[in-house]
Amino acid sequence: MAKKLIINCASCDARNIREEDYAHYEAISVDAATVLLSPESKAVINRLPLTLNCANVVEIGRDVQLRIINGRGEIKSEDAVPDGKFYLLVNGALTIGPDTQKQLAMCAGMSVNGSLNCPESISAALNGVKVNGSVNCYPDGAIVLKRSAVIDRLFALRARPGLYWAGRRMIMVDPELDAEALRGKGASFSAGEFIVAQSKVEALLDLIDENAELILVPDGTSVVLDDITLDKAALRRRGNNLYVIGDVTVPEDGGVLAELEYLNVRGDILVPQEYREKLLETLTEHSGEVKLTRPRGMLLEDKPFVKLSRRMLEQQPQGIEVSDCALVKLAEDIPNELIAERLHIEDCAVVECSEEQEAAVALVCEDVAQISSQGPDGKLLDGLKSLADTKTINAAEYVL
Repeated sequence: MAKKLIINCASCDARNIREEDYAHYEAISVDAATVLLSPESKAVINRLPLTLNCANVVEIGRDVQLRIINGRGEIKSEDAVPDGKFYLLVNGALTIGPDTQKQLAMCAGMSVNGSLNCPESISAALNGVKVNGSVNCYPDGAIVLKRSAVIDRLFALRARPGLYWAGRRMIMVDPELDAEALRGKGASFSAGEFIVAQSKVEALLDLIDENAELILVPDGTSVVLDDITLDKAALRRRGNNLYVIGDVTVPEDGGVLAELEYLNVRGDILVPQEYREKLLETLTEHSGEVKLTRPRGMLLEDKPFVKLSRRMLEQQPQGIEVSDCALVKLAEDIPNELIAERLHIEDCAVVECSEEQEAAVALVCEDVAQISSQGPDGKLLDGLKSLADTKTINAAEYVL
């Protein structure tokens, strides 16, 4: 039977934990964004070898109903009124609509691990609210759009009188967007930032919240709200003027760098060494890091045991990638410089190396359970035995 228990989850309800169910463990670790306790369960936890690693601990009674939203949630005025006390736990984004006082009256409290959007009038009345993220209060009566809202020709056709609000940004780059049509319908706009085509800014300026950040882009720019690879397919879909809110990857052959006229990146850029200078010439602006693509060399995967020698790395100028292996052992004579330059280890259970190599090995490992610096003294498999003694649970929600 496993001696250790590790629970990785977004939320853990420990209000009804029973000591007899967990007393046989030597160590229990709960890693969660939010842990719910009751007065009774606190006494039980204090008697167990249990460690809580969490951003938020909430104490509520056992009789309070727990409601969990994973992702995007909304409380609307037409929702059914709850018939009993409840606690709301949100792992994502929560939007509270206007006139929802009845729906919130039975709410004993809420924890939001993400963002909370609500009317200004309701925000002042919310009690017992904990938010690990951003709180955005929108003007009462505003029409709430997506966090990143696109205002285009079709939007203008369907617009109605009133203030439109977006939690993060509004994008106004459609060449067919009719500012006069929006003005004629009595529409106005509020958001943290506005990305506007240069030829449209004068016509739209009086409709935009004067406190918002205004970002001007060349006409014909496509705004990309995701990561993108600069290949032919991207050019066909998006054109050669790009404003990217995400990460950018330049293909090994340079992709369409030579064909881009405008490139603004609010994220990191991954580029092969030979195209780095061309990228910097093409870039109009960027806010993240420019990283060099790691060449793909030999791949070693799905093996119970891998032993790496200095000669193996020296013979692979593009490096060695080790993936999904149980045990990886490095020869002691491999210098740290060679490890950093030519080795990448990912999704492996145990990596064994010398103490001198440990710092370099840590830099080239990703999703590795354990890095061991034990010598060849018969304890080679101690790391694997330790893993065998451990029960690990990964879940969005877990009840103790």
